[in-house]
Amino acid sequence: MTHSLLMGARASELAVVCWCVVAAVVALVRPLDARGRWRVIGGAFVLGMAALATTQLPDRGVTGVARNVAPALLVLGAHWLAGGYFVEPQPRLEQRLLSVDRRLLAPLRLEARLTSGSSWALEVLESAYFSVYALLPLGAWAAWSRGGSVSVDVYWTVVFLSEASCYIALAWLQTRPPRALEPWAGSLRARSKFRHANEAVLAHGSHHMNTIPSGHAAGAVAVALALWSLQAPTAPIFGVVAFAICVATVVGRYHFLVDTVAGAAVAAGWWWIVTGAAR
Repeated sequence: MTHSLLMGARASELAVVCWCVVAAVVALVRPLDARGRWRVIGGAFVLGMAALATTQLPDRGVTGVARNVAPALLVLGAHWLAGGYFVEPQPRLEQRLLSVDRRLLAPLRLEARLTSGSSWALEVLESAYFSVYALLPLGAWAAWSRGGSVSVDVYWTVVFLSEASCYIALAWLQTRPPRALEPWAGSLRARSKFRHANEAVLAHGSHHMNTIPSGHAAGAVAVALALWSLQAPTAPIFGVVAFAICVATVVGRYHFLVDTVAGAAVAAGWWWIVTGAAR
């Protein structure tokens, strides 16, 4: 039965299954508590089975649409189960990341600029950060419009591996987001409606920990690069949005600067590997 399921699988679906195996193995070898270990192992099993189930959906009509967008939900599942890796924050690592930010971002005077004066720039960046949830399925639509299911497969292979690689790194790199470490970041909620929305999503749909590299940055850059390699007409638009999302992760203190740069690098790496293999 498993053989028949794999025979009809896309590369992106196989990538999900392989990642689930790796995630479960990491959970077995890392020093996790029982609850966290079984969260990862159980979640990986469910996620892998869901990916296999999508292989049975025909590439036409409503079922074809469902198969083309289902990986967006698998990305969210990977993010959730990775929360089981978290044991406790690593304060020394957090302080090193903060020191890099303070040294490199000091000329921008983020605290002074964001907590006083006009809030339009903050609102724009917060809306960009929020847009990542729509970016993935919209990117899949753009890929399908360019080359059907073959292009969608390449697209999701790049995007899933880029984001999921960041999530699994939580098994070793365990930090809180900078907004939880810098008191002034809490005041941004009163200055932006989209900030409210972003924090609500993170409060109810996130594991509340920071990922190094940044999954947000990796996903956004992966979408743009995948569409660029597919020569989608909308690729430049997605590129601009991806850049805005990366800026928002740092300015909004959702991620450290190192996280975001590393996330973009991870996306570029997987894009190079996947598109090279697809040629």
